[in-house]
Amino acid sequence: MIKKTLRQIGALIRKDLGLQFRSKETLVLIFVFSVLVVLIFAFAFGPIFPEKVERGKLTASVLWTAFVFAGIITLNRSFAVERSHGALHGIRLTGVDASNLYLSKVISNVVFLFLLEIVITPIALQFLDLLDVVTMGILLKLLGVLSIGTLGFCAVGVLLAGMSTSTNGGESLLSVILLPLVIPIIMGGAKCTVSLLVTGGLNERFWLNLLIGCSLVFLASAYLLADAVIEE
Repeated sequence: MIKKTLRQIGALIRKDLGLQFRSKETLVLIFVFSVLVVLIFAFAFGPIFPEKVERGKLTASVLWTAFVFAGIITLNRSFAVERSHGALHGIRLTGVDASNLYLSKVISNVVFLFLLEIVITPIALQFLDLLDVVTMGILLKLLGVLSIGTLGFCAVGVLLAGMSTSTNGGESLLSVILLPLVIPIIMGGAKCTVSLLVTGGLNERFWLNLLIGCSLVFLASAYLLADAVIEE
């Protein structure tokens, strides 16, 4: 039973990642959008903040703004193709469990967004003049924080994307219903990012605990609701 479940999830992940990386328009859109957010903030505010503390706060804001909106685009595209061509119904007819389908969507979106974060984060640090003062250890911790936040974001985002893409104006609807729910994740992630960039460590454990706790709660809750949502 476990082998069958893992085989189903693995096949679905490969299918989702294959579709995402073959869609050159989506790749270009998400990458250009993320870089554009970084450049706008860097050129608009960069010279005003010579202090490391202020630059750390600005960089955290830039990173999380870019990744949240890039995540919304990614989540919409991950369901839109399957909804529009009836592929989702076909997958369900093969006997794939709805919870396995949900987990595969979460994992594939997390992987896709994490790869984007690996590329965009050094670019943001360079333009905001922090790359020279961030060690490899801090960078790895930062990517760890971003990955936890991405997991929580995708955990609830995949569920809501499955609901919103079945209606007209799904992309706008997803933004409206998703952003209020992920505020704790954005707050916790941004605070942890500021702490890492300014002090090199996670001094306030409350924000890290909030980030991890909300991500796990969202993942567990959405997993239990996945069957009802995907059936609709």
